[in-house]
Amino acid sequence: MKEFIKIILTDLNLKIDEDSKIEILTEEQITIKPSLHRPDFIARVNDIILMLEFQSTAVRTKDKKRFKAYISNFDLKRNTKNKKIIFAVISTAEYSKFVKYKINDWDVFIFPIISLLNFDEREIISNIKQKIIKQENFTDSELIELALTPIMVQGRKNIIHQFEETATLMNQISYRTQTIKESVYGIALMLGNMYFTKGDPMRKKIQGDFMMKVDCVTEAIQENYNTGKTEGKIEGKKEGKKEGKIEIIKDLLNEGELTTESTINKLNSLNCDLKTISEITGLSENEIKKIISAT
Repeated sequence: MKEFIKIILTDLNLKIDEDSKIEILTEEQITIKPSLHRPDFIARVNDIILMLEFQSTAVRTKDKKRFKAYISNFDLKRNTKNKKIIFAVISTAEYSKFVKYKINDWDVFIFPIISLLNFDEREIISNIKQKIIKQENFTDSELIELALTPIMVQGRKNIIHQFEETATLMNQISYRTQTIKESVYGIALMLGNMYFTKGDPMRKKIQGDFMMKVDCVTEAIQENYNTGKTEGKIEGKKEGKKEGKIEIIKDLLNEGELTTESTINKLNSLNCDLKTISEITGLSENEIKKIISAT
């Protein structure tokens, strides 16, 4: 999660060194009613405790009280070394701003909202698909945005679809470093755990879709579901990068983002046979040959 945390802290005008030690503390914060007293994400970064809450509705007074309780509860029970606590809301419902909750004249709780309203999940997905096909490098920010796309949509059906689409794309990407890979998969798993309860079949499915051999998913691997099937699914995705790229090309063609000629050339570059290209484009094999020979 290091790259994700760096981006958030940069938005808050705070910087961390490359060798900074980061500890995820979310699961340590256990209370009688955890849903009332624990934010979605907690991490220790050097002398800072970072707390994040993901919000899909406008922040109301009851939310401000809840956020204040998060900080007070953690400060009392866990913050034995009196580290600085930074709390922020990542919102898909409001624009970036600072919010105040006034308890009295001398006790005012102020926190920032970091907005995702200006992000378009379809634009993010389209950009990722194009870069996969062209085998271009990704920026860390682009990968973090991809991992966050499930919270940019509304409704259970759309959220589930976005998780599945994101998982497919993430498994097609060659990551620049292990650190950014762990950050991207860690965010996806965190959001899955946030949206779906422990007994929800979708939670286990999402964990299976995102499970990779990275440190950030150790906890997910300990879940009680069919490890053999999951590992087989992972290996199939690793071996099926070509098939994944073909599916992306088909999607782009169907969405009107690729011409038939471009589709043929891209499929040909993946060494697809004429029959496969014909089935995808609807053109005859002779027509396909003419287009390939002309480029």
